[in-house]
Amino acid sequence: MTVKDWLYLAITVASYAIAIIAGVYTHNKQKINRATKSGQIMDTLGKLATYAVHEAEHTGMENEDKRKYASEVINQGLKWFGIADVTPALIDGAIEKAVNAMHLANDDSEPADEIKQDVPANDVVQPPVIEEKPAETGDTNGK
Repeated sequence: MTVKDWLYLAITVASYAIAIIAGVYTHNKQKINRATKSGQIMDTLGKLATYAVHEAEHTGMENEDKRKYASEVINQGLKWFGIADVTPALIDGAIEKAVNAMHLANDDSEPADEIKQDVPANDVVQPPVIEEKPAETGDTNGK
């Protein structure tokens, strides 16, 4: 083998190694993020935002007042957990994400027109009918 072949072989092996490492990282990224301190903080912030937004929804306030209320609840929760130095922008982003998730979960929109059309009864798939065999007479021990 020439030097050129060894170089190509090394590049190929390195490419495969990088691909394997990237695959393992992306597969375990969620676990890695939650294991780090910043990942734990972001996870806690997201949970607090979800709770605060759902609580603010039931207060009957205007939208801006709900946002302020949710922000105060999140700040209190972060202080209770001992988490400091969370910027207002992160809190606002978590609130916005929680609001969007809540609206998507509560979306009661009608299905598309082609789905809600009446289907003729003969076109509806029915479960198969399983016919029961009559019980055999005699002893079950083979006598």
